Amino acid sequence: MAKKLKKIIFPGTTLLTSLYLSTIFTVGLTVGYLGTNLFYKKFIKTGKVKLIILPFGKWKFHLHHWISGSIIILVIYTTGLVQSPLYLGTLGGIIFHDFYTDKDWYKVIYKKGGKNDNKNINPVRDSEDNKKQ
Repeated sequence: MAKKLKKIIFPGTTLLTSLYLSTIFTVGLTVGYLGTNLFYKKFIKTGKVKLIILPFGKWKFHLHHWISGSIIILVIYTTGLVQSPLYLGTLGGIIFHDFYTDKDWYKVIYKKGGKNDNKNINPVRDSEDNKKQ
């Protein structure tokens, strides 16, 4: 009887816990993506908030939100501060938003005064280009 109970209870508990945590993580992903999308449309696209571009000598470093989200997740894992699947899912949604919506997500470093200096990091231009396609 105890063996049958172990065969049912342990896998069942694991499955229910996994389903519960997966659901919370998915809710976090959705909230992170939609929240970032709303923030982008209301603040970045209208010019109320500027992109984070750090000067570094002859170069400019564009801190995409996939980079900042990845750094935060790395800090969380190394320090063990937060282990909430909702929080990690929200950060995942923020990261996914950048990969999914920004066609220049991989362009991080620009040379100052170069031909790509400001051209490729203008969110208004990018959204207008996407409408034409």
